[in-house]
Amino acid sequence: MRIGIIGPGEVDKYCKRTKINKNKYEKILSGLAKVIADRGAEIVITPDKGSTSELFGLKYKEQGGKKINIIAPLDDKEFGYSWVNTSIGDNIINCGTWRNQPENLCENSDLLICIGWGGGTLCEVYYTRWFGKIKKVYIINDLIDSKLPNSLDETFKITEYIDSSQLKEKLK
Repeated sequence: MRIGIIGPGEVDKYCKRTKINKNKYEKILSGLAKVIADRGAEIVITPDKGSTSELFGLKYKEQGGKKINIIAPLDDKEFGYSWVNTSIGDNIINCGTWRNQPENLCENSDLLICIGWGGGTLCEVYYTRWFGKIKKVYIINDLIDSKLPNSLDETFKITEYIDSSQLKEKLK
C-alpha cells in the first residue's frame, strides 16, 4: 500500500498560524508515522525543505518506515525544484513539471492523509476527484484549524475527518 502524505509548507509558520503547539504537532506526526511504518506501507510525498511533508518523511524513517517515494518535477524549467529534498527518498518519481505534481501524487497513492491545510494541499485533495485511484482522504482533526466548507465536502465524498488516534483502526 502507498499512502500519500499531504500538508502545508513550513512547519513553524503553520504551527504559528493555526496555534498548534509545534512539539505537539511533531509528536502527532511521529505517532502517525509509526502507524504507517508498522503497517508496512510506503509513503508518497513532495518534501519541500522545511515542510510538514519533509518532517513526516523523516519521522517515518525514524519509525522504521520502509520506502519513501518522492514526487518531484525534475524537468520543470519554469520554476525548478531545488527546494525539494529528494535526498530523503528511496524512489524518485519524475512528474515533469509542477503542473503535474498533484495528479502524479494521486496516481501513485492508494489513499491520502492530510496533516494540515495549505494551498498545495487543497489542490492535491481536489485532484482526487479526477485523477488516480484514491479511495479515501483522511484529514487529521488534531492537525487542522477548520474543516472544508460543506459544499465542497459534498463534492468530495471520499474525505473523512479522523482523530490521529483512529488511524491505526482505519488502516486495518
